[in-house]
Amino acid sequence: MSIRSAVVQVLDYRAGITRPIWNMRDTYSLSHQQNHDRILNNDSNPRLRIPPTQHMVGQVAIERDEEIFPAGSVELKEIQRRRQMLEFGPNLSGIIELSPGRFLALILHQPATTDQQMGQEEERLTQQLLLHLRQAVQISGQLQAAVSRADLLMEAGNALGAGLVLCNDTGFIMWANNEALSILDRSPVLREVAGHIRAIHPVDSGALRSMLAQVAVDDGERSPQLTLGRADVETSVQVMALGLRSQSAQGARDMSGTVALLLREPGRPLNISPAAVASLFGMSNAEARLTAGLCDGLSLRDYAQQRGISEGTARIQLKNALAKAGCPRQAELVRRVCTSLAMRLSQ
Repeated sequence: MSIRSAVVQVLDYRAGITRPIWNMRDTYSLSHQQNHDRILNNDSNPRLRIPPTQHMVGQVAIERDEEIFPAGSVELKEIQRRRQMLEFGPNLSGIIELSPGRFLALILHQPATTDQQMGQEEERLTQQLLLHLRQAVQISGQLQAAVSRADLLMEAGNALGAGLVLCNDTGFIMWANNEALSILDRSPVLREVAGHIRAIHPVDSGALRSMLAQVAVDDGERSPQLTLGRADVETSVQVMALGLRSQSAQGARDMSGTVALLLREPGRPLNISPAAVASLFGMSNAEARLTAGLCDGLSLRDYAQQRGISEGTARIQLKNALAKAGCPRQAELVRRVCTSLAMRLSQ
């Protein structure tokens, strides 16, 4: 089989128009890309006026210009003229549906010196290649979706000021967000050592290892918590562990025994947004700012001094915030707000 040009395209069909949204070209086509796009790979190409919905769902459809356009038709003459301008001969195209409105195509062109159409052998090869290419494109899409979800998870953890770590039962770190990496870098009680999460003090080290081993084989119903460096609140790190259970696809890496760790430094602010508090609980901006300050560990007096308001005004704002959140006490308000925000970010 003598091929002058081979191009793989993802086609998007919308509102009666088919457009290439992704291309992968062979060396020859890549070196002549500008000319090919100007003459053939554009909206005026007669091939792109054919609705791809005519193709068989889930199967590879094989096409040739001389078969899809009537002999002597304006469309066929136009496509043949364009092929001649590019020194292309007869073509063979395969197309298969990726998802509703989106298709994968493999377009082959012979040299202009060849008049004979490609035969059944080339058709079989095109069908086999497209099936493999479709699988590769779908795997790539799944990988990109997984990367995007991981990025969103990282953003959520960073926004809340919490560190998120995925590790195994030995503490080997598989993934960590920016806040977790920062905690491991600055904390005097918890560090990353040779790719593993490790507690510095011997007593803490034994407790952390025991928790990881327990959670890795647990049924996921419990979330044990541990405070490392309990003697110094300012430098201590709180750890909550959750065993994860993911049903891996055939041939995929076994992720059983994976543990998710949530890391918090009690001495550092939670970075809770007053706007989010106001939205969740229907508070005024002033009430939400006060609540966020209390969640960050400020006393009512400290908050009033920071804002330049009287302690009496702060107490009125607290009273309103308690009523709107449905909480009888300040401690309950802090717990409910932090829990609600955490759940909102994790959805």
